[in-house]
Amino acid sequence: MASRRYDWNSGLVYTETEMAPAVGFSNGPSWVHESPFLHQSRLITSELGAPTLKQLAMKQMLSDQRNLTPALFSNVPWRIASHLWDYLHENGNRTMYMWKLLSTAYPTEFWKASAYWQERVTPVMPIKDYLGLVNDDSVNWGVALTLATEFATIPELVQIANVKNVVALEISTQWPHLISDEDNTQITSLADRIIRTWSELSQTSRAFKHIKILKLYGQQHLTGLTFEYLDSFPSLSALVVGDCKGMISKPVKRLAATYGWETEKRPRLERRDEDVGFDESATVYRCYRGIVGRNEQKQASVDQDIPILDFQIGPRYPRSSASVVTVFLREPSSDVEAANSVRKRKWTSNIGTEPRLKERKPVMKNVQGKDIKDLLAEFS
Repeated sequence: MASRRYDWNSGLVYTETEMAPAVGFSNGPSWVHESPFLHQSRLITSELGAPTLKQLAMKQMLSDQRNLTPALFSNVPWRIASHLWDYLHENGNRTMYMWKLLSTAYPTEFWKASAYWQERVTPVMPIKDYLGLVNDDSVNWGVALTLATEFATIPELVQIANVKNVVALEISTQWPHLISDEDNTQITSLADRIIRTWSELSQTSRAFKHIKILKLYGQQHLTGLTFEYLDSFPSLSALVVGDCKGMISKPVKRLAATYGWETEKRPRLERRDEDVGFDESATVYRCYRGIVGRNEQKQASVDQDIPILDFQIGPRYPRSSASVVTVFLREPSSDVEAANSVRKRKWTSNIGTEPRLKERKPVMKNVQGKDIKDLLAEFS
């Protein structure tokens, strides 16, 4: 409600309006794009007579999902909790919040009931809030994350390493979409120093421990140093790059081979009856399923039997027919320390320069002073 005010010190008359925050923001980041309340118009009721006690109990419990936590289900068997998930489906009220909650409360049972959840959002919050929504330190569920860098800052790109359960990652930068003649704003994109920070965090805080595929589009600031930094990602099996001119030259491909990467031109992987391609139209989740299918018979994987959240922040821009897509494949390493000890190769831009000569530091000579007897003899 607006009200007119008068400032006695300055003599100004102004209108003051009190506004409450949007309901979604007041409920927390989890409820900006979803509602925690049941749709009363869609509630399933009994066809004959009053609703059953079971229906009333489920309605009361799910009337406000904000009050539910995994701890509340610690003593509830899955055969009972499964009725809640079915009830939400019947009423059209399944939410990503409840999907994550049940994935956490029932890590061995829930993936059989709902192994996949897809979410597409247009950002209205800082990217760091979305990264917090998809993170699970216990890795009860994995996330296939797609991010358009126009919505992120450089620190937020670094903070992707905080998402411990990321199994697939796609980062794209649409340069023509952002550049204009009047706008001189710097475009946010990946750079070698960001990948280097990721590499350091992977060794100190076990970041990117479960990632299997990384897709990069329009990252024009990346160079061959990326392969050195990605060598500390133990589970990474596929790297797909498009419109990344610093990563597709012949010298860089030879460098990638020294770290175990094989270059292929849009290979196709078959998993059962599913044909999975690494072209620009394939989502990162679809590519991830192909990688899991290729490796599932070779070695056990931590995240083969966990639910996967397919989460996209911002749009996926269509690629032109002239877009060059290069795919690098390698066998994942079971022990990153052992892999790094076998192949420690450094690639720097100053190859061929003469080594600097070591500078000789000045050394103080050890000069022995005169004995006390000699000093007394001089005065005698």
